[in-house]
Amino acid sequence: MPQGDKSSYTHKQKRQAEHIDAGYEKKGLSMKSSEASSLGHSKQTHRRRQKERLRSQEKLAAIMPALTAKQVSLHLRAVPRWSKRAQTILRTFKFEGFLKGIDFVNRIARKAQKLNHHPDIDIRFNNVTLKLTTHDEGGLTQKDFSLAQQCNEVFAKYSVS
Repeated sequence: MPQGDKSSYTHKQKRQAEHIDAGYEKKGLSMKSSEASSLGHSKQTHRRRQKERLRSQEKLAAIMPALTAKQVSLHLRAVPRWSKRAQTILRTFKFEGFLKGIDFVNRIARKAQKLNHHPDIDIRFNNVTLKLTTHDEGGLTQKDFSLAQQCNEVFAKYSVS
């Protein structure tokens, strides 16, 4: 890549540099400070915030042990229409048509991605079944019930409209 100020870089060169940086991060390597300073303030801030979010999610996961059977039954009362099956909780949501169900799944997918907690999703025409469990803990945790509540809230918006 050419030396000099960043304005002389082409769009393609910037994308190549970002791709290389991502490769270094995956391998756990950090960039030299001189390379980091050429990134630009907003990109550095974005990366720092991403790392902070990941650290906080890891801490949250570390302090969320699997719930006891008694705790699970208490939590189930707070999420209507969800039921327990083995080490999961599940609910089937019924929609007016296929596309409404897909829209619901997309909304849940965005929430799940932000939480880094992904449900098993089964789509059967206008029925969507979500199953939640925390695989890392080998059972149910508060994360499962929190996402279940959010799923109920998203579904409630479909019932009203």
